[in-house]
Amino acid sequence: MEESKKLIAFMGGMLDQEKNSNFIRELEKESNRQGYFIIAFSFSETTVWDQDRDNCELKLIDLCSHLDIKVIIVQLEFIKNDYLVVAIEKLGQRKGIPVIVMEKYLPGRINISMRYSEGFKSIVRHVIDVHGCRNINMIAGPQGDHFSEDRIKAYKEVLAEKNISFEEGRLLYGDFWDRPAREATRCFIESGDKIDAIVCANDAMAIACADELRALGYRVPEDIIVTGFDGIKSGLFNVPSISTVAPDYESEAKKVISLIKDHKDSDNATSHDVDFKLKLRNSCGCSRAEDILSLEDINVLSNSYADVNWAVNSINNLMAEAAVLETLCDLSKTITTTLWLWKRQFQFVGVFSDLLAPEIEGIGNHRYITMFRSEKGERSGIGTSYDEAEFIPGFEDIINSAESNLLLVRLLHAGNQVFGYLCYGIKDTTNRDIRRCEEFGMFLSSSINAVIANRNLARMRHEIEQVSVLDYLTGIYNRRGFMAELKKIVESTNNYGKYLTIFSIDMDRLKYINDMFGHAQGDFAIKSMAEAIKHFSSRNGICARYGGDEFACAIITDTDVNLSAETVRSRLDVFLMAKESVAEKEYKIAASIGSAGGVINNTIDVQSLMDIADEKMYADKNERKQARK
Repeated sequence: MEESKKLIAFMGGMLDQEKNSNFIRELEKESNRQGYFIIAFSFSETTVWDQDRDNCELKLIDLCSHLDIKVIIVQLEFIKNDYLVVAIEKLGQRKGIPVIVMEKYLPGRINISMRYSEGFKSIVRHVIDVHGCRNINMIAGPQGDHFSEDRIKAYKEVLAEKNISFEEGRLLYGDFWDRPAREATRCFIESGDKIDAIVCANDAMAIACADELRALGYRVPEDIIVTGFDGIKSGLFNVPSISTVAPDYESEAKKVISLIKDHKDSDNATSHDVDFKLKLRNSCGCSRAEDILSLEDINVLSNSYADVNWAVNSINNLMAEAAVLETLCDLSKTITTTLWLWKRQFQFVGVFSDLLAPEIEGIGNHRYITMFRSEKGERSGIGTSYDEAEFIPGFEDIINSAESNLLLVRLLHAGNQVFGYLCYGIKDTTNRDIRRCEEFGMFLSSSINAVIANRNLARMRHEIEQVSVLDYLTGIYNRRGFMAELKKIVESTNNYGKYLTIFSIDMDRLKYINDMFGHAQGDFAIKSMAEAIKHFSSRNGICARYGGDEFACAIITDTDVNLSAETVRSRLDVFLMAKESVAEKEYKIAASIGSAGGVINNTIDVQSLMDIADEKMYADKNERKQARK
């Protein structure tokens, strides 16, 4: 039997960001060569101010705790909530495995980081040494951000190294994204200062800066050089392509795997650094052959756009159908028909069993149930129930198959309500693969939330409808419900030719019971009479309490039953006296009864029958009163 691959847990946030997906791709390659399998846990809470008050994302760490992982790699740049970091460290301690920390230092751990400062210095030196720039402006990230401040420091150190004075007005903050970077660019131009180059703390801001300069009538790089940092693909696709500094993800991945392989239990905390690579392109005037858009790059870009288009259509179909569904079982069926585009990848959705308990009788005591599974082109809906320790039914076969080298795992949740989790198998990871998983997870979470809301509304509507047609005390129909059901009976052609008998039933001496024994006993008497009438009409009829001491019932028979008041009363009495709780009472529970009937056809007059039954009931009541005198 083939030896099972060793598991590496990778934990981080915003995994679909290009810099993260680039590293994951290289980590997958190196792990596969060395006999490891990656399980990447994608955390949603990536900012301190979005603190997850119910700590629902701890569920990902709970899931991981059941796996036989050999190491945890945690990318701390996008996990900013301390409770998650503490939980990850504790998991490593409980399992006695190393925790490798990327991008931020944790004492007592194996730390590995890119030489961000040295990388940024290299691009600033380039515009000075090669292009002779002296008037160099900088667009930084958010003020106070660790990564932004580190690059500001590098910028200032290179200026000092080259005997260039730092001027406060040449530094503005672009918050690592488009709009603030454009605003900073306009401020630079409006200042009237001479500008040779604008160095940006990331590529996204560099792209925005170059575009804004063109809009203002400046040429890049002829009038002003623009550089970025991070080496994202969109910088290569841009016109002009952005000169930047790219992390050496391949070396970083190899370093991580070598640290795992060489780790000894006695190893103390260590720190390791990885270098950046200069990528000189059109925005500084140094385009090189290896940084020109290749046919392969164009093909990847084209395929990505096509995939986005199909994904949007597919997810729109899912959301549109989910919006009107009222059961998760139906949603499971819908997933199998709307997400056909992604058949090539392993997909698994596990949800808490109690979410499906209202829909599936006898669901069992297992924690989770399979809601959807796609494997080797075969798709299935509601399936195996299992416990958390199993993670995925058939997990060993999945990690040892040739279909996937990596599993992405993300929670399915809306706010702090967790529904379950999604697992997405990938081989030869691309940024689009990871983003598609994130999209599927987000929209599936929204769909589950919508269906549960619809299901709750349907239940509430049913309860309201039941309340509106049922008597609150006895649970049998009220007048409205009785008349509605009676209307259905006489209008059904299936009942034509049958005989309908309507009974008007009025309890005897309810006021006496209330006055002498209390209203609780009066309610008991009413409920007992309702049970007797329901039993009398249960086989082929319906019954109702009109209110107070008034009841009615209707039965359907093949021929005229012609039951007398005394016969019906006797049947009710037999049922009542068989109940010990009734027989022991000091008062008698009885009723006056009248009936009327006729053949069901399109001319039957129900109201006339009810009036006749009422008259006969009052006649019966008077006769019995006279008999008691």
